[in-house]
Amino acid sequence: MERNLSPDAAVYNVFINCLCSLGKFSEAKSFLKEMRNTGLEPDQATYNTMIAAQCREGKTSKALKLLKEMKWNSIKPNLITYTTLVVGLLEAGVVAKAKILLNEIASAGFTPTSLTHQRVLQACSGGRKPDVILEIHELMMSAGLHADITVYNTLVHVLCCHGMTMKATVVLDEMLGRGIAPDTITFNALILGHCKSSHLDNAFAMYAQMLHQSLSPNIATFNTLLGGLESAGRIGEAGTVLSEMKKMGLEPNNLTYDILVTGYAKKSNKVEALRLYCEMVSKGFIPKASTYNSLMSDFAKAGMMNQSKELFSEMKRRGVLLTSSTYDILLNG
Repeated sequence: MERNLSPDAAVYNVFINCLCSLGKFSEAKSFLKEMRNTGLEPDQATYNTMIAAQCREGKTSKALKLLKEMKWNSIKPNLITYTTLVVGLLEAGVVAKAKILLNEIASAGFTPTSLTHQRVLQACSGGRKPDVILEIHELMMSAGLHADITVYNTLVHVLCCHGMTMKATVVLDEMLGRGIAPDTITFNALILGHCKSSHLDNAFAMYAQMLHQSLSPNIATFNTLLGGLESAGRIGEAGTVLSEMKKMGLEPNNLTYDILVTGYAKKSNKVEALRLYCEMVSKGFIPKASTYNSLMSDFAKAGMMNQSKELFSEMKRRGVLLTSSTYDILLNG
């Protein structure tokens, strides 16, 4: 960089950010050194950028070293700094150190926001036990997180995505105890959790409770229920759900059709699967590769290879990305 241009800290930060985004951390460090040589000191934004880059690479020890260096240089970390580090540590499975930093957030005078809560819980949910997710949630509450519907919906959703519906139900009771009424998002998460846990009857019971509380289901509600039926091999019951959906003024979307076509194809109901497929494409929806694969597989198993090849041609014509399963179906048919 030419000296006569006299770049300021903001210019250096832009270069450092670009290099970090490209994974060129050693080059970024060189710019940091050059920055200091010109008499400019890195600021909060500089360190946040470099900490985020190290966390993305899973190099949490180096990220923590940067935090230490930041403090040593009398640069105060902000909520972004702490959130980035906590998320990086949790994604790397370094739970103990993440907890220490969560405690430090409050002592540093920061209050976690609902967005911080969402990012942190999503990071700690991968392969974790429900007690860890709940413990992290409680630590954030202790740090001053305001418990509102958004915060509780995040917690319920994370738990339900892992099939932890019993824990999520306890959270629901806690919500009600605080006078926070569940909404459509809350119930959608609980319905998803029961479907993932193969407790389909409980999912429909949640749907009934949702209606009882005068909440309006949306397309995601019905797609989750239909997905649960498809996974359980009960796609024959989809008609009732579709009727209910249309009665509420909702029309099937791309995902709805993907679920239905796949479900009927897996049950070898070629007539209904093809009818829905034709209806789907006539509305301008493009089936997923997995939907085509289910249809092709059903025809191939019945020895109807011409129909499978015709679907294969349509798949290519519509620009759907072919998968290894697509070729396996044709080769083994």
